[in-house]
Amino acid sequence: MSQKRIKLGDAVAQLTKALHIPHCPKCEKRRQILNEIQSLGIKETVRRLKEINENNTKVTEQNVKEIMRKLEDCCD
Repeated sequence: MSQKRIKLGDAVAQLTKALHIPHCPKCEKRRQILNEIQSLGIKETVRRLKEINENNTKVTEQNVKEIMRKLEDCCD
């Protein structure tokens, strides 16, 4: 019996989808990079993720509060 391994980027995408967090083009780029972590290595993965975030991803306190509320609603 073979086991199917889920990739890290896909796992994060499934979690955010379950929490109804919108998926944007930058999220898709992050998912793809995280899916390649095994072949890229951690240093290259982090470098590529930082490259995406340098383009002014705006995470506001309101966004963080909304995410936390969704986590609390989901996990109670």
